[in-house]
Amino acid sequence: IGNMKPKVTVYITNHNYGSYIEQAIQSVLGQSMQDFELIIIDDGSTDKSLKIIARYETLDNVFIILQENKGLNVSNNIALKQARGKYIMRLDADDFLDKHALELMVSVLEKKPELAIVFPDYYLVDNEGEIITQVRRHNFNKDVTLKDQPAHGACTMIRRKVLLKIGGYDETFNRQDGYDLWLNIINDYSIENVNLPLFYYRQHGKNLTKDEAQLLEARSNII
Repeated sequence: IGNMKPKVTVYITNHNYGSYIEQAIQSVLGQSMQDFELIIIDDGSTDKSLKIIARYETLDNVFIILQENKGLNVSNNIALKQARGKYIMRLDADDFLDKHALELMVSVLEKKPELAIVFPDYYLVDNEGEIITQVRRHNFNKDVTLKDQPAHGACTMIRRKVLLKIGGYDETFNRQDGYDLWLNIINDYSIENVNLPLFYYRQHGKNLTKDEAQLLEARSNII
């Protein structure tokens, strides 16, 4: 690519999701909009992940970072430092995108320069990737007075210069990166929900958000 700037940087953070990561990577490579770079950050996996990731290292627009386990927000900031896209979005290694996700989210951000963040509705899927249900977000123009419903940390597309302006991610928290960001951004910038399910969020035993007590503790510390 040389120094051409892609429109979007997508980054995948992975820790031992070898059973799912290929589907995540392929869902990015198969996007209807191809003006992106993909950064894959492996956070100290000990499973078959590295073998799978290695298959993609020859692609021009794919960059691979292998590191010891540093946790989510450190990885988020590493991606932010490397990113060249106008917009940046994280995809978790156990989730995957709808084919039109990048195209649709980018078009909203391009039309509305005042927006800092767009995020879509999504499908909840099981281990096998079968749809359990569709999750609709609140309509931010109509229904939400208190911004009580933070965007998912994943599959939320953010204007990169805004993210740099607020200083990136707070590395004192190991989960709930979306919430910290949310509180930093909503006071000064506009956000918008795309009312279409554009990614598949896999629900299984290992999900970070499953652990309710730690999640709530992280949120109260952030506040």
